Amino acid sequence: MKPGASARSPYILILPAIALCLIFSIGPTVMSVRDSFRSVDYVAGTDKFVGLANYRSIFTDGVFLKVFGNSVVFMFCSVALSVPLGVAAALFLNRNRFIHNLTQSVIFTPHIVSFIAVATLWMFMMDPGYGILNYALGLFGLPPLRWLLDPGTSLLSLVIVAVWKTTGFNTLIVIAALQKIPAELYESARLDRATRAGMFFHITLPTISPVLVFLVTTSAISAFGTFDIVKFMTEGGPRNSSNLMVYWIYRTGFLHFQIGRAMAGAVVLILFLSVVSAVNFALMDRRAHYQ
Repeated sequence: MKPGASARSPYILILPAIALCLIFSIGPTVMSVRDSFRSVDYVAGTDKFVGLANYRSIFTDGVFLKVFGNSVVFMFCSVALSVPLGVAAALFLNRNRFIHNLTQSVIFTPHIVSFIAVATLWMFMMDPGYGILNYALGLFGLPPLRWLLDPGTSLLSLVIVAVWKTTGFNTLIVIAALQKIPAELYESARLDRATRAGMFFHITLPTISPVLVFLVTTSAISAFGTFDIVKFMTEGGPRNSSNLMVYWIYRTGFLHFQIGRAMAGAVVLILFLSVVSAVNFALMDRRAHYQ
């Protein structure tokens, strides 16, 4: 082997990954930032610099502000429900028995099912006339809801679908973390007559805290980037009550051909997710126990 070849070999091995990242991630991001300062019309073939005009346009647009608010609410509700539910389910299913292993497989199934199938299933379940959800409400004497057709419940409906689809993934990740906790810690705690609540808050929760940091961050990014269920279930309606950021960017850029405004919205999305991730790590990562 020639001198210095061994030092170069790691960089040669990661070169394909770097190339893919540049082509499909960094490159489009740079182009989005560039086009957010320009007025681009691919039909007319015009492309001119307009400065901050696109940003002023979206931040004075009531629809964009409503969509951004919907996205924040959707992200917060999805993370606040799916992560704690995943932890609770993991604590219950963390046993090596047939019924618990079977339940783990069942609860993970929604995560691997395509969004089109999920959307179709829940559209039938949320049908105001013959959906099973309104039937269940009727059993408790509650009035039926119009779920996807009512501006007051359409966003809630999407939250329910998103939580149902992501909870299984969170559950299996937490179960994997729970199985890495040394049994000696719990045995010592029992000898000290620690309660189950005490063991959870002083042993379990601190030990799996790095996993929770990961889940909260990835769940927030995934929720803010939701597109499929909006496209197939509500198309952002009624009256933009369930419209989310990525779907607004899609409609603005590909249906209305307002490329500059769409790219400005994409840049706002990237910046917001960067801030959310940074704040999450600043608040949670310092409390996580990695040893």
